[in-house]
Amino acid sequence: MYAAYPHLAQILRVGLPALLLAQFIIWPIIGLTFPHAGIIVAETTILWFIALYIRRHQLVAEDLLLLNATPGVALLLTAPLAFCCSLIVAELDLYLAQFLRQLDWSMPLSFQKNLLEIQLIRDYAEAPLGLAALVLVPALCEELFFRGFVFTGLYAHYGPRWALLGSSVFFAGSHFNPWQFLPLLVFGLFLGALVHWTHSIYPAILAHAINNLASVAGINLRTYWGLEDFGPSQHLPLHLALLALLALLAGLFLLRRQPTIMPLLIGREASEEAPPAHPPNDN
Repeated sequence: MYAAYPHLAQILRVGLPALLLAQFIIWPIIGLTFPHAGIIVAETTILWFIALYIRRHQLVAEDLLLLNATPGVALLLTAPLAFCCSLIVAELDLYLAQFLRQLDWSMPLSFQKNLLEIQLIRDYAEAPLGLAALVLVPALCEELFFRGFVFTGLYAHYGPRWALLGSSVFFAGSHFNPWQFLPLLVFGLFLGALVHWTHSIYPAILAHAINNLASVAGINLRTYWGLEDFGPSQHLPLHLALLALLALLAGLFLLRRQPTIMPLLIGREASEEAPPAHPPNDN
């Protein structure tokens, strides 16, 4: 039943061209002149590659992309969990940046400038398109790809551990930002855990959107209103960082204990023993 689900070689054959096309062809052509439109076109390009794979192999999109019903309690827990995770990942990013400066391997200033400027909302008329491009579209497209297409394919062929690790590494690497690889990897593991424990893509989409919104809000509050505590370059007070970490761990514990509505893969029990646990290979 799962033979048509993508194994590692197929994931790379679909994913790498999609990501390279989006990042190095579509973005330079559109995004450098119209940044928000460029983001939307680049992100949706990835979905076209998934759609072609699903059509070619005659798969059920709802099953492959884990469009499963989600308990309301799980979604309610996801919102504060995502916010806490966003704070922890931001702290990790700041500490990593400080460490890299000690090694004289800081992110180039031009790269930092581009990352910040692309998240600025310059006027109210721009806000709807900006929020769609910066918050909603990346959350939807990237989750359907990494926690849907990639995670499900790896889970079906190699088991949950490889699915969680592989989808997270691919997610972090796909941003082509080695200076933030570790924070992106941690965030990817968090999103993968949400999918694994809820058997649904929707909590990951929600969490990803909340993280993006927190980043955009922080940069704009710092730029336009001078609220330094919300900016991307300020550490949280230690007691708040510890509180966020404890809340995150407690929330994950509660989420894991919530009953699920659908199995992770239709016709197969969603347990760690169910899929064949052998390392990925291209055969």
